[in-house]
Amino acid sequence: MLVYKSVYKLFLTVFLLAIFCAPRAYAKTDWVYVESMHWKAGSDSYEFLAELSFNLSPTAREALRSGIVLYWDVKVSVSNSHLVAFFNELIYSHAARYSLRYNTLFNDYRVGNEIDMSFRRFSTLRGAVDYLAIIKHVSITVPLISDKKCTVVDLSVLFDNESLPIPLRPIAYFDAGWDLSTNARLGCE
Repeated sequence: MLVYKSVYKLFLTVFLLAIFCAPRAYAKTDWVYVESMHWKAGSDSYEFLAELSFNLSPTAREALRSGIVLYWDVKVSVSNSHLVAFFNELIYSHAARYSLRYNTLFNDYRVGNEIDMSFRRFSTLRGAVDYLAIIKHVSITVPLISDKKCTVVDLSVLFDNESLPIPLRPIAYFDAGWDLSTNARLGCE
């Protein structure tokens, strides 16, 4: 009888571990991700260009059409990488904040740069989203990089959930349709 109890306990333990520790497969749509990142060489400097695949989920589109303004923080940092990440030398850092809003009076979309308070209007949502997807209007120019050092670029596009109205924030934290952020790293060049 003791053998039966220990086999039963072993089976129960394995069964519970299989249920709770097994990876779960589910469909996930990445609304924002980096398609390409590269350096463009100039005469005395390099310019960093990045292109995103930028789409809004149906819930974000509905909120935008309801008058809610959406905000993104774009951060780019260029550093010389060392073996130990603590000793990385920061060469350049740039941060920008962009907003996307729908103007019901003119039936158009407005992409604003919250740092310099400039904006651009678009007649379609696709045009506004395509403008947000190309990070070349943020001019990032760094001095010529020495061939002996490893230069790393970190790009972070963070959707600001905290700027949403208070009743919508809890939904945005748990709904996959509000996952409008991405991170990417361009390794040594």
